[in-house]
Amino acid sequence: MRGLVNILFYWSLLMIIKGSLSRARLADGSLRCVSYACKDGECKEGIDVCEESEPDRPVGCFVVWTTNNVTNEVNVTMKGCFNNPTECNNTECIDTATDTKKNLNYCCCRGSMCNKEHRWVPVATKAPEVMQAANKDTNMVIFIVLGSASSVIALAALLIYYVTHQKQAMFNEIPTVEPDVSSSSTNISHRPIDLKDIKAQGRFGVVWRAQLNTQEVAVKIFPMQERQSWLTEQDIFKLPRMNHPNILEFIGCEKRADVASTDFWLITAYCENGSLCDFLKSHTVSWNDLCKIASTMARGLTHLHEEFQGTRTEGLKPSIAHRDFKSKNVLLKADLTACIADFGLALVFNPGKSCGDTHGQVGTRRYMAPEVLEGAINFTRDAFLRIDVYACGLVLWELVSRCTVHGGPVDEYRLPFEAELGPHPTLEEMQENVVMKKLRPRIFDAWRNHSGLNAICETMEDCWDHDAEARLSSSCVLERLSQYTRFPTARQFFVATTTNTTSLGSATSNELPPKIASESV
Repeated sequence: MRGLVNILFYWSLLMIIKGSLSRARLADGSLRCVSYACKDGECKEGIDVCEESEPDRPVGCFVVWTTNNVTNEVNVTMKGCFNNPTECNNTECIDTATDTKKNLNYCCCRGSMCNKEHRWVPVATKAPEVMQAANKDTNMVIFIVLGSASSVIALAALLIYYVTHQKQAMFNEIPTVEPDVSSSSTNISHRPIDLKDIKAQGRFGVVWRAQLNTQEVAVKIFPMQERQSWLTEQDIFKLPRMNHPNILEFIGCEKRADVASTDFWLITAYCENGSLCDFLKSHTVSWNDLCKIASTMARGLTHLHEEFQGTRTEGLKPSIAHRDFKSKNVLLKADLTACIADFGLALVFNPGKSCGDTHGQVGTRRYMAPEVLEGAINFTRDAFLRIDVYACGLVLWELVSRCTVHGGPVDEYRLPFEAELGPHPTLEEMQENVVMKKLRPRIFDAWRNHSGLNAICETMEDCWDHDAEARLSSSCVLERLSQYTRFPTARQFFVATTTNTTSLGSATSNELPPKIASESV
């Protein structure tokens, strides 16, 4: 009987002490954690008040974040409170894991607002002996407590069970699925951009003419389903030494979200004359125009293809294959200088690394090289660069088809193979004609009769050769086209080429065809 009285006395004393501690804790205030969560594209940060649901599962704060491999930008995914009995003994939120999956980091801590800051400090795994010693001490304490106060624990367990099921648990669980990782930071500062009018629409998005302060810019807006193209394109622009006169100038990128949708913006310089394709639909070109557009286009493609070693001030610029080269993706500035755009399908070749798991049959159907149509690509850097050169030959054909220098009639603008296969050829039609029949766009006799155009025709034929190994490199195309720009008029080009192929006495201006002799600057 005395033993039962002692047990009841000690149990009553325990309840009094526990109540005092609870009141003291409530007086100090509940644990608070910084909260951060995204829903329907909208992200909010605040403060959560945490409450323990069970005495043996104390409350802590947590943070989940990711790190971009390219920019090393840290992006918070989620913050808040949760209950964990063993893992959150630190006063700071530090992830010590040495192997993170998909760049996903997680840390937790004990203490009010302890998850305001977070960091990753990987450390070596503790020695097994230390863990065993800790477990042994813990087991000893548990054994003593259970052996001396089993009845007290049983009564406490009943009380806890009752309280737990009478009120809703106020804590957040760590997500069990990987969150949607966005490249946007917690605090997004949008540029003051005023969209004016739509200039182009493509499979990846819509291009707007817009106003940024006093500067006229172009804004390419990608929908949610084309987010990967937006990421790929901005990663290409951010590579070292991509700031080049014949590569579209990159200004910035933004993620814009509202209640209805989430869009991804790519902000670049605005090219007044639009794409080469649209320009040729409404304009013919002179000899000077043709030479300027063709040479600057080739200079941009060469810069894209070439690899530049790193220096003390700039990193290595890798070789890049465009993989969707066409007249729609060649833009013209006000002075008809060409620059290359649209890198949503581009492939980067870092030294010592393979191409990776990439799909070979991509791009625009009518500009696909025979090996692409056939599905027989050799997955090497040079093979992908030769595919770009094939498409470059077709763009040169488009330019020559709208040039007036030969003096004859100039047909309406047509895309490559449009005259032979129509405006919307199927993949099977392209395979049959380009691969099997080795069909290429028609080169007219009037072009052959002009020395300058004939030279460019020979260059385009060397670009679209059926044998990929026999095609010119982009640098060789640039070298050839640059020679033509040295002659301000077709007359001077004709005289120079005639002088190199005949005797000095026979190269007189009286022997020039009347149409060429009448060409002026």
